[in-house]
Amino acid sequence: MNNARSEALPGKQLVERGAVGPSRFGAVMGPNAITRVAQALTTEKGAGVCRETFAAAGIERHLDTPPSRMVDEQHVASLHRALIERLGPAKAAMISREAGRLTGEYLLAKRIPRLAQTLLRRLPRRLTAHILVRAIARNAWTFSGGGRFSFRFAHRMHLKLAGSPICRLLRTEEPACHYFVGAFERVFS
Repeated sequence: MNNARSEALPGKQLVERGAVGPSRFGAVMGPNAITRVAQALTTEKGAGVCRETFAAAGIERHLDTPPSRMVDEQHVASLHRALIERLGPAKAAMISREAGRLTGEYLLAKRIPRLAQTLLRRLPRRLTAHILVRAIARNAWTFSGGGRFSFRFAHRMHLKLAGSPICRLLRTEEPACHYFVGAFERVFS
């Protein structure tokens, strides 16, 4: 039985809630963190494995009706945990990174105007990085959930997402936020 419902939050954001329940933080993330995983997983492993993985995460309904609005961060976290549990860390990392890359593609196609992209390509890389990272920081609420995004420039640019919803409950020997790596690599390429 699907107990999904939608609930309005301050700022008129609509959060899709369902089988896994609301986050203890009440935090949300953009739907790409789910829809692009479905896309990457289906391409790599097929629709059956994708459906089984989403079912294991308790969010199978997102395959039937892909979210178009902000989702509870717990849905995203559950999906990434299910990826690791079902596919193993290496394959899950590959799927997650590809989903991030697909999200970066979406951002470039739909959220960063072509004129801005053309102008940014003409600027020195360091200046472009400064402009992009500040824009990313202003929109971090769309991907950081209950985590905190920060950045700094030293010899290199350093991006940090402390308390990432995807990684918060994971215990792994390697970094596990491959989704964000894929997205940032694509946007900064």
